[in-house]
Amino acid sequence: MSKQVLTVSSLVRYLKNRLEGDSMTQHVLVEGELSNFSNYRSGHWYFTLKDSNAQLRCAMFASSNRKISYVPKDGDKVLVQGDISVFEGRGEMQLIVTNMKPSGIGDLFIQFEALKKKLSEEGLFAEEHKKEIPLYPEHIGLVTGKNTAARSDVLTTLQRRWPVAEVHEYPVLVQGTGSAEQITDALKYMDTLGYDVILLVRGGGSIEDLWSFNSEMLARTIYDMHTPIITGVGHEVDFTIADFVADLRAPTPTGAAERCSPDIREVKDFVRTMKDRLNRETTALLNTSSQRLDISRNSAIFRDPEKMIRERRFALNTLLNGLEKQVTAVNSEYQIRLNANENQLISLLKTTIHASRMTIAHDREKLYQSINDTQLQNTRKLREMINLLDAYSPLKVLERGYSIVMKDTTVINTVSQLNKDDQIHIRLHDGQADARITKIIQED
Repeated sequence: MSKQVLTVSSLVRYLKNRLEGDSMTQHVLVEGELSNFSNYRSGHWYFTLKDSNAQLRCAMFASSNRKISYVPKDGDKVLVQGDISVFEGRGEMQLIVTNMKPSGIGDLFIQFEALKKKLSEEGLFAEEHKKEIPLYPEHIGLVTGKNTAARSDVLTTLQRRWPVAEVHEYPVLVQGTGSAEQITDALKYMDTLGYDVILLVRGGGSIEDLWSFNSEMLARTIYDMHTPIITGVGHEVDFTIADFVADLRAPTPTGAAERCSPDIREVKDFVRTMKDRLNRETTALLNTSSQRLDISRNSAIFRDPEKMIRERRFALNTLLNGLEKQVTAVNSEYQIRLNANENQLISLLKTTIHASRMTIAHDREKLYQSINDTQLQNTRKLREMINLLDAYSPLKVLERGYSIVMKDTTVINTVSQLNKDDQIHIRLHDGQADARITKIIQED
């Protein structure tokens, strides 16, 4: 052993540097199937990418996987991009994934889910918009591929279950370029022809084969149609956008034919049952009516109508006599009660009138007494006021030797109002006099 002995760490580190420094192992694109997928609480994804002959451990950190619009699962076929690295602690090679997307069918599935979410939020799948499927359609429209197994299954089923209906076909392409447009045009045209119901069917296939039925244009056409529409596209596990918008989704083309048509044998049995029931009820009604007619025919009114009239007249007279007696008795009773009430009322009135007269006389005496007392009191007050007024009268003051001096019409109460030679008028208690001022003496 002439070569240098390396430690495990040295060898692993050498391999790590060589792999991570090789442009062929960086930013590689790898396609494979997911297994052992784990979504850790930290947000990091760890999984294995494998094919039929090999497998590769992978890690996709949260900073990268948060850009992914879906969470993958075991069994998904994906296309990833990343860098080859070596985890020194275990000496394992791994792919550090920086981007991921579904491979092949996965892209179509993402488109399907995105359109489904969009149309659902717009209300195209709402139950309240679904139209009622007629129980007994007479005119059925069929949109499907020409000379296909789905067409044959539908026609065979309708012929077996409901041969009385007229089926009108509109053959179209059910996959490939231009098929969605053909299906849409066919439905628009058939919606104008007054069919009771329209079937849109196709046999099974891959998601690529059924992709025409995931057209947004087709979905909006189905939503706007006036004719009820039933879809039967693919197998029971297949769902398309057209199924969600349709008024009724059947799992298969045959199921669509069964959903739109009653079983004629069951209808015949039902009609036969209703016919028998109607016959029984009609017979019972006729028998009852016949019995009532016989009873009426044998009744007294038909055998001897005059006798019945006499009996009724006698009964009526008896009632009239009894009524007259009762009325007379009631009148007598009411007359007695009326007389008693009248006498009682008269007595009550007399008593009330006497009491009222006594009250009035008493009140009159009290009123007269009150008037006399008031007059005496007022006379006394008047005399007092006269004496008081006389005591304050100016004439009483003049009798005590005082006089009133006036100049013109003004009473003089100070010498400042006088001038020498002024003419004044003097009022005494027993007369008046005129004088002239000859001298004015001002005193303190």
